[in-house]
Amino acid sequence: MPFVAAGAVTGIGSLPLTSITSAVRSVADFSPEIPFWPQLPQLSERESIVGQGLGIVENLIEPRNEGYGYQVKEGQLDSVLEILHRSSGELTPANAAGFGAFEEALSSGLFSSAAAVKGQIEGPITLSAYLFHNGRPFLADPVLFAAIAFHVSQIIAWQIDRLKSAGLPVLMFVDEPALCLDAPVANAVPEEPRLSALAATLQDARIRGAYAGLHCCAARPFERMCRVQPDIISFDAHAGLDSFFADWHALDFMQQGGTVAYGIVPTRPGVNAVDSASIFLRWLKAASLAGDPQKFAQRAMITATCGLGVSLVLLLASVKNCQIYAVLEKTSDRKSPNVYSASKPSSHRGT
Repeated sequence: MPFVAAGAVTGIGSLPLTSITSAVRSVADFSPEIPFWPQLPQLSERESIVGQGLGIVENLIEPRNEGYGYQVKEGQLDSVLEILHRSSGELTPANAAGFGAFEEALSSGLFSSAAAVKGQIEGPITLSAYLFHNGRPFLADPVLFAAIAFHVSQIIAWQIDRLKSAGLPVLMFVDEPALCLDAPVANAVPEEPRLSALAATLQDARIRGAYAGLHCCAARPFERMCRVQPDIISFDAHAGLDSFFADWHALDFMQQGGTVAYGIVPTRPGVNAVDSASIFLRWLKAASLAGDPQKFAQRAMITATCGLGVSLVLLLASVKNCQIYAVLEKTSDRKSPNVYSASKPSSHRGT
């Protein structure tokens, strides 16, 4: 099913809310063209993107005493692997309350102007870096890594099968902040097998009929992102916009028809001071130096730099900036070939 981004706004996934109804309504209000199911980490730790990925084995793992992540409880590794190998990928109301509510909202017609729908989950590389056994992450063992990769693919398949009932293009984003690490752990699964597993995960999404998105808001590993051949690249464009347009892998990705989700609206404190027109002009300048900004805009989506699970103030300010920027970008693309003079950006309507 064809999909044209054309400057539409979407979210990374998490929202800083505890009300499921309010979260779905916020998505409808601020991301009507590409709505996404909301993750609510302030509602429960299970709602974190790692919690959702590891929820299937939550009774067999525990937080590590030192460092980040979770460890398999003593004597439970075989049980963990058995559960991962027979995963159905199902998300439940206990760890993804927003998913069912989002489905109901889709059925009720709340997203009548949607051009696509979006799902998301933590990728196999990052999730494997968060789960440990005997002090070593699953990423250090090919067998354990493969079990996580299978489970992630099952979650992706489950989401796509549910979301495509809306009759719209499905965008399935895989979040991989660990993709930026050169050597996640000593004696880890080598880079090529890691990237091959991620590429297979994205291909599984395509086989199911979805567009495969790859999000990384850490350091910008554009070469690695392009090697796994996503349909959509999502990155922290507030920090890495110039680097992106200067990277030949990224430019080739766009020239080959790839879509880019520019996370150009910052989510850190002080976002209220960011001027929406300045955001647009910054993108326009960088895009103009790299090529034809009108062509780039046709395959552009707008997001915040990362998830918004922390602050409601950041949510509202980021959405405001995203929407004004998206209106400017779509107006540039569809209405006036001369708008790239960037004159009077404040004359366009925003929220």
